Amino acid sequence: MFALRTFAQRAASRTQVQTLGKAVGPLRILQLQLRPFVSLPSTPIRSWSTIAQQENSQPFEEETLSNYEADQFYPIHIGEVLHGRYLITGKLGYSANSTVWLCRDIQETKYVVVKVHVRTPKQRANREISAYKHLSNITTDNIGCLRIRNVLDVFELVRSNGRRHVCLVHEPLQTTLHDFQRQSGRPVPLPSGLAKPITRCLLEALDFLHTVANITHCDIKLSNIMMQIEDTSVLDDFENTERTDPCIRKVVDEERTIYQSRSFRHPRENAFGSPVLCDFGEARIGGAYPYEEIHPEVYKAPEILMQIDWGHSADIWMTACMIWDMIEVQYLFDGYDNENLHNNRVHIGEMVGFLGHPPVEFQKRSQNSWRVFNENGEWKGNPPLSPQTLEGLERRLQGSEKTAFLAFIRSMLQWVPEARPTAAQLLEDPWLKDEGTN
Repeated sequence: MFALRTFAQRAASRTQVQTLGKAVGPLRILQLQLRPFVSLPSTPIRSWSTIAQQENSQPFEEETLSNYEADQFYPIHIGEVLHGRYLITGKLGYSANSTVWLCRDIQETKYVVVKVHVRTPKQRANREISAYKHLSNITTDNIGCLRIRNVLDVFELVRSNGRRHVCLVHEPLQTTLHDFQRQSGRPVPLPSGLAKPITRCLLEALDFLHTVANITHCDIKLSNIMMQIEDTSVLDDFENTERTDPCIRKVVDEERTIYQSRSFRHPRENAFGSPVLCDFGEARIGGAYPYEEIHPEVYKAPEILMQIDWGHSADIWMTACMIWDMIEVQYLFDGYDNENLHNNRVHIGEMVGFLGHPPVEFQKRSQNSWRVFNENGEWKGNPPLSPQTLEGLERRLQGSEKTAFLAFIRSMLQWVPEARPTAAQLLEDPWLKDEGTN
C-alpha cells in the first residue's frame, strides 16, 4: 500500500503553520515583479563526445508536439544558471506550453522546479500569473490553501532578439497522479481506500479556490494532481544520475539543444506525499463566466458542450470524471465519433444515456438545444442512445461500497450546474466519510 501522510502530519512540518486552528496564509509570491534576465552561457556537465545524442532527422521530445515551433521554446541548457540563481540540473518534462527543469537554488541551497513558458505574451502564462498574484493577497485558515501548489518566484528570460519567456519557480513534486497510476507500465485502478484521501485533498483545494479565492481551476485531471516528495533523496539521486549518466540529447544548432526528460526514481518504502492541485494556466478569477472552450475534451461539463454560461460547478463535474478515472481506469464519457474526432453531439448523447434527459428549462438556456433535442426535450436519436448504465459500467466495487460510490458520482453529474453540491458539501458525503478500503 502506498503511504499518504495525513494533513496533520504534513502541516506540522510546514513552518508557516503553528497550529491547525491558526491562519495558514497568506500565500505569498516572492519576487513577483517580472525582471528581465539574460541567462548565462551553458556549461555542459560532460563533453559531447561522451554523451549519447539523438539523430537530428527524428523529432525528439517537444518536437513531437503538434504545431511545434522551435522559436516558441526558450533554449535551455543543462549546467547554465537562470536568473543568476537557479542552476539547471536536468529536465523533468515538457508540454505545448512549457518545459520543466529541476534546479538548485544557489542562494538558498535547495532544489526547486523552474517552469519555462513558451514565448510570451501567451494567454496561458498570463492566466497562471494572474491567479498566483490573486492568491498571494489572501489570508485564510482554510486548510485547502495547503492543497494547491504555491509559486516561490516569478521572473522573465529575455533572448537576444528581445523575445520574453515567463518562468515560474515551484517546490519539486514527486509525480503526477496520472503517472502514479502507471508505475507498472500500465494503468492500475486505485483502491477506494487510496482514492478517498486523494479525493478529499482535491475537494479541500476546490473549497478554498471556490469559496475563499473565487477561482475556477478549469483543468482538473490526473496529470494536474501531483504527489509531494517525502523521500528527499530522490532529488540528489536525480542530479547525480544526470552527472554520471547524462540524458540523451539532440543538438539542433549552436543555440538549441533538446534534452530527454528524466523522472525521479521511485521513493523508498513507497513513501509518496500528499496530493496537491497544480497548473493554474487555465484558471479564471470570478464565479461566473460567459461560454468559452475550456476543459479537456472528455471532461467537458454539459454547460460547455451546450455553449452557455458556466461557473465554479464546472470544476465539480470534472472532478467526478477524474475520480471515475482513478477507480475505473477508463473515461466515463468519451465523445468521439466514428471518425475519431470529438463530437459534442456524441458526447451529449453519452450523457443522456447515463443520466437521463436534461430538464427542459436547462435546455432552453442554450441556442443549440434544437440540434440534439426535439420540441418535447427528448433526444432526437442521432446517434442512438446506449443501453449501458453507470451501474453496469462500474466494475471495481461491490455491494454497499458500490452503491455509495455511484450516489456520490451522480450527485456531481447534475445537468443543472446550480444543482451540483459544493466541494464543502461533498466532503461530508457518506462515501468519503466511510473509511472502507475496498
